[in-house]
Amino acid sequence: MGENVNERQRPASPPASPPNGSGRPWAASPRPAATAAQKRQKFWSRFFTRFDTDSGSPRKAALRIVETIALVAAALAVAWWLAPEDPFGLQAQFPWLWLMPAILAMRYGSTLGVVAVATMLGGWYLLMHGHQEDEAQAVVSAAQAFPQAYFLGGLVLTLLCGQFAEVWNARSRRLRGVNAYLEERLTMLTKNHFLLRLSHERLEQDLLSKPLTLRESLDRMRALTLTQYLLDPARMPAPDAFLQILVQSCQVESASVFACDIHGHVLPEAVASVGKVTPLVADDPLVRYCLTQQKLGHIQTESLNQTLRNQSRYLVCAPLRNYEGRQFGLLVVEQLPFLALNEDTLQLMSVLIDYYADGIEMGDSARAILQQLPTCPPELAVDLVRLHRLKRSTDIDSSLVALVFGDDELSRDMYDQVRRLKRAADVVWTYKAGGRNVLMTLLPLAGPAAVDGYLMRIETASHAQFDNKSLANFAAAHTAALGSDEPMRLLINLVERCAA
Repeated sequence: MGENVNERQRPASPPASPPNGSGRPWAASPRPAATAAQKRQKFWSRFFTRFDTDSGSPRKAALRIVETIALVAAALAVAWWLAPEDPFGLQAQFPWLWLMPAILAMRYGSTLGVVAVATMLGGWYLLMHGHQEDEAQAVVSAAQAFPQAYFLGGLVLTLLCGQFAEVWNARSRRLRGVNAYLEERLTMLTKNHFLLRLSHERLEQDLLSKPLTLRESLDRMRALTLTQYLLDPARMPAPDAFLQILVQSCQVESASVFACDIHGHVLPEAVASVGKVTPLVADDPLVRYCLTQQKLGHIQTESLNQTLRNQSRYLVCAPLRNYEGRQFGLLVVEQLPFLALNEDTLQLMSVLIDYYADGIEMGDSARAILQQLPTCPPELAVDLVRLHRLKRSTDIDSSLVALVFGDDELSRDMYDQVRRLKRAADVVWTYKAGGRNVLMTLLPLAGPAAVDGYLMRIETASHAQFDNKSLANFAAAHTAALGSDEPMRLLINLVERCAA
């Protein structure tokens, strides 16, 4: 261990020159290019609306058309080779040739199923044309011998298979959207649960030595992050506060935070540092490992060669990435107590990095909501934007329910009772409007029926606790469905309805 420390104290190599770039150093790529790509994708997605693909790009559409024509032509060639006197199987007990258009329709939908049927028709004309030397006579013969019932039945079969594929592809897209959102929520809940457990353990062990709990420090860092971003969007907000959290929670002695340019390249100048630090070594093995693998790396990482680990100057390196996977910064730790380099510390550091990244990359829509409604919880603003995007992409409903309680004693008791009925997936915002208590709840993946069930549950609690009194005796209910308007406008309108 001593040799490793001595190696880390050797002079650093010259810092890497900053790559060319413009705009905010940690911002995403320019929007005009993305907007043009989205327009092209929307055009092809509108033309091939039922493709079983995640992208309606022109290249994929052309490849699938070529694939359809080639497979049908190959099937016709095989049929002609096996039975040249009856390649379409008109006299056979089963029209096996129609399996190819049916399979293509099952795979890609009705659009390419129709392309396959058209290819079959072209094959019929070509095969009939091959028996006649006179072109005019071939056209007349093909028209007279054309099996209308044969092709009509095949077309109906293909369309039925295509319709079946479209229905199940739509259901699959909806399920993927729901599962992606639930997985994201589960990840956030897991991180919050881990933070809660660590917070309680640290509170029990270090209550006398630390003036703030871990959760209070995180809340202050989140508030400081939002404030600094609103004041100066061109800079990475609150990196010093982030490092102070690491010093307090992970016993970090020397560390630095570096920003990235619009291409994701790490800039050599540190935006924040703590302790005695040295310039960034861009070709350090641990730095290359974490940038390549896009995950936290340390000197005990088993997948990193032992020789490379010994050559690294740093103890821990971690990329700073948002929930979309885009890197906007890099954290390097040079000095850490020997006993602090353990699995729990590394896991806590990873969670704190994700917490800081989520606070930065909430998106312009969520920040606009917080600017207009400063008392709105950041969690509600973020989830509101995500669920609005989910509604637009997969047509999955989510709802907002606001209950405005009176100022009398019974209404306040009912208000406290409803707050205790919050589910784990719900996000709640409580505030006062004109002396009245307002409880606004975001119900993820909840349509009108789920909203009625939520209100019925509150109604049942009201009858049970207040002698069969209805909810209408204590509060006025207002609801709003996501997707009908932009998130900020929707939330502001609901707040205005509650204040009326």
